[in-house]
Amino acid sequence: MIKNYLKITFRSLWKSKVFVLINIIGMGLAIACSIVAYLNFDFNANFDKNQIGMDNIYRINAYRTFREKEQAYGMSPLPLAEAVRENVGDVDDVMRYMPSGGNFKLEDELFNENFTFVDTNFFNFFTFNITTGDASALKDKASILISQRIVEKYFPEGDPMGKTLTHFTDKGPRDYKVAGIFEEQPLNSSFGGVRIITNIENFFDLNASEEDGRYEDNWENWVTTFVRVDNKDRIAAIEERLDANYLEIQNEARIDFKLNSYFLEPFEGMAYRAADDITYGHWLRSSMPPPAVTVPIIMAVLILLIACFNFTNTSMAIASKRLKEIGLRKVMGGVKSQLVIQFLLENLVLCFLSLVAGVIIALFLVPAYSEMWPFLDIRLSFDQNINFYLFLIGVLTFTGVIAGSYPAFYVTSFEPASILKGTSKFGGVNKMTNVLLTLQFSISLIAIILGVVFYQNAIYQKELDYGYDLKGAISVYFDDIDSYKSYENVVRSNPQILSFAGSEYQIDRGYRNDPIKNADKEYDADILHIGDNFFETMDFKLLDGRGFRKDSETDMKESVIVSQEMVKVFGWEEPLGQKLIWMDTVPLYVVGVMQDAYTDGLWAPISPLMLRYVPEEDYHYLTIKASSADLIKINEYLEGEWKTMFPDKMYTGQFMDEELSEASLVNANVLKMFGFLGVIATFMSVIGLFSIVSLNILKRMKEVGVRKVLGASVGHLMTILNKNFIIILLIASVIGSILSYMMAGAFMEMIWTYHVDPGVMSFASSILLLLVIAMATISIKVYKAATASPTETIRTE
Repeated sequence: MIKNYLKITFRSLWKSKVFVLINIIGMGLAIACSIVAYLNFDFNANFDKNQIGMDNIYRINAYRTFREKEQAYGMSPLPLAEAVRENVGDVDDVMRYMPSGGNFKLEDELFNENFTFVDTNFFNFFTFNITTGDASALKDKASILISQRIVEKYFPEGDPMGKTLTHFTDKGPRDYKVAGIFEEQPLNSSFGGVRIITNIENFFDLNASEEDGRYEDNWENWVTTFVRVDNKDRIAAIEERLDANYLEIQNEARIDFKLNSYFLEPFEGMAYRAADDITYGHWLRSSMPPPAVTVPIIMAVLILLIACFNFTNTSMAIASKRLKEIGLRKVMGGVKSQLVIQFLLENLVLCFLSLVAGVIIALFLVPAYSEMWPFLDIRLSFDQNINFYLFLIGVLTFTGVIAGSYPAFYVTSFEPASILKGTSKFGGVNKMTNVLLTLQFSISLIAIILGVVFYQNAIYQKELDYGYDLKGAISVYFDDIDSYKSYENVVRSNPQILSFAGSEYQIDRGYRNDPIKNADKEYDADILHIGDNFFETMDFKLLDGRGFRKDSETDMKESVIVSQEMVKVFGWEEPLGQKLIWMDTVPLYVVGVMQDAYTDGLWAPISPLMLRYVPEEDYHYLTIKASSADLIKINEYLEGEWKTMFPDKMYTGQFMDEELSEASLVNANVLKMFGFLGVIATFMSVIGLFSIVSLNILKRMKEVGVRKVLGASVGHLMTILNKNFIIILLIASVIGSILSYMMAGAFMEMIWTYHVDPGVMSFASSILLLLVIAMATISIKVYKAATASPTETIRTE
């Protein structure tokens, strides 16, 4: 029985090779997109799954009022860990974690890598597969453990064990011996990117100063602190003790960063909360941004729905040629259930072939998508867990049943007598085909409109006035003022450099955020410490008042320039001369008002900004401006001079507009995604439309012939045959426009704070494009039918 079903199935499919190929390609593309979406989702869903036994691991966090709301921070004062270890008996173990970076030298090769400082019990807390050596190496301050990637990158031909890496620091070079190798942590791990690990005492030694004493005893310093608590019932009591004993001492040490309370955050789910901006100030890798998970799923669902609708339409087109077969089989004793099984089996086989095609396409689509995003590492591997195969089975079942059920039950419902007499005509336009076409073109229009909107957003954000100009700017960081001065004196002679400026902080990195008081109001503000010519070099816009006077002691002591946003939040009508209090004790006076600056890019709301004037001794950044045409050469020149002057330090220069490239990357990738969706959705919708138009014309050919004999013109016939499809396209335009407006707004809000709003032209141009494509498809087929010989049509009918 099964054998006969399969024989008939393959014979039937072979007779309609074109429709079958269209279905396989369309459904295969949809399934490939679904595979990408699933792997993307699975990658994020398995974040930190490589960590074993995390139920009793917590991080000591703190709440602080920030921008008028209570915000969680994933860090704690450095001395708190030792205090908890000695005085809080409910805590079973404590461990400190401090990620950093460093310049290393191996023989003659200089490189920069992540350098992580941890307590010696780090590997008791977290799962790392140490392949060579053991965890005891952390007890030796002169030893380090390195990841397999470091081995492959810097020791490709030899055994690194026992080799020496030289770490260059402000206090001179320090040698470390390689005493262990661990497997690289995956990207979907809180510790992804951890490459070199050593004892945290080394960090204390590197940062200790004679003036401040022991670094680890200073409550002004921060660290990530993990604790292990085996008895969860004691969590509340521990938090109470932390607040009672250690909150006041921290707030006295950091009056500019006062905490409201401490709390223990479970390690499980920590990465997701960080990605949702529930936790600030954490020093671990967070999970994927929520839009990066939801958008591919939505895209895959839309494409899969269109593929199913298209599958249904083309299946009905194939079935329309088999009415006599159905009638004969029923006359010969075939029951409806057998015919239903036959048609369902054919659709299931077709879906299975589509699944194979989808997997093949996914072999290319998955790595291409993975390379688009720096935080993603997905691969299509056939030794994955059973969930992947369950997903494929689910997709096969869904597509087979959803796409094939209607044709199977509808076609087999005809009575054999009416079929054989020729009174039953299959095809044409009915309620189901109307609904399918409307949904197809609604989804196609959604994809096109979203693509247009994101394209417009990319242009909007590219042309947006950020309140400063980063074009042609290079920022170079220095550890000390002596290096800064010597380097500036050398490069200043280059005539291609248009402008120089020094600063303690930089726009794109390193600025402060502290509470600022005025009268009875207090708000958090970004604070940028700048030097001579920085305001002009960065092209800040002064709106009122004056800039800083060169070498003015008064300006260095008490003058500030504030942004429009600061004026707004404090509600000043006359901002010049307003008195501000910084760090509870430092009086400052407003001498100028500047245009708002997007120091956080377009991801977060603009913060109030305050500029302070600092002496040259505080400079850490040298900002250099050149023409865009000379920028590459200037950067090569700067790097060459750096290597000559500081041979044991990595060049720290970077193009400042690279800090805004993340928004450009997101815009470009989202545009690619919706562009791909738009092309595929429109293609499959047009194929579905072509199939329905073909069926409709097939049913109405006698009518067309009669109308022509009676004198109907080609234009009149085209109007009659197109009327229903025009109505469908107009309804789809309305539905697609409404849904795309809602989706565009939701997607934009999920990703950016500042973005373009969809305009009328976005919808008008998209609707026009879709209508032109659809009408061209319809008109070709309708015109051919309308110009056919009526004698031949009527005779054939």
